[in-house]
Amino acid sequence: MKKVNVKIALLGILSALTFSMLTIGCSKDDDNTIPEQKGSHYKITVTLNNVNADQDFVSIAVAGGNPGGKTDVWKVNGVVKTGESAIGLGDTDFTGATKTYIIETTEPIRAFSGGVQIINYGAPLSVDYKIEVDGKVKVTENPTLTGDGANLTKQYSF
Repeated sequence: MKKVNVKIALLGILSALTFSMLTIGCSKDDDNTIPEQKGSHYKITVTLNNVNADQDFVSIAVAGGNPGGKTDVWKVNGVVKTGESAIGLGDTDFTGATKTYIIETTEPIRAFSGGVQIINYGAPLSVDYKIEVDGKVKVTENPTLTGDGANLTKQYSF
């Protein structure tokens, strides 16, 4: 008799286990319905003081997913952004009279991704960045960036 190659024996055992799991996992007793995911409301508040558009870099971006394909799920400072599935703010948005932006969902979304990158090369720049999910604060960032490339760089997903 020949000795059975160990690799062949392991492959056979793994194949048998895989087949067993597939047949057990695919039994008719399973409920094949996908559980409904309700989604969440998001509110992002950003306040930047002392932004210099010639020296500083600011990028605030948020995006969200709605299963119905609806694109007007965001509003900025109370104004619905029709057709925009993502919102982006840059340094020039914070150099005028408006220093605070409130970005909110108009309805629950199932997926959220948000990023913030602020790089300061000039005078100290105070940052207040907050993410709320269903009314509960999940993220609070409030450093003061003090020039020479000081930065706040974060990516969030819920």
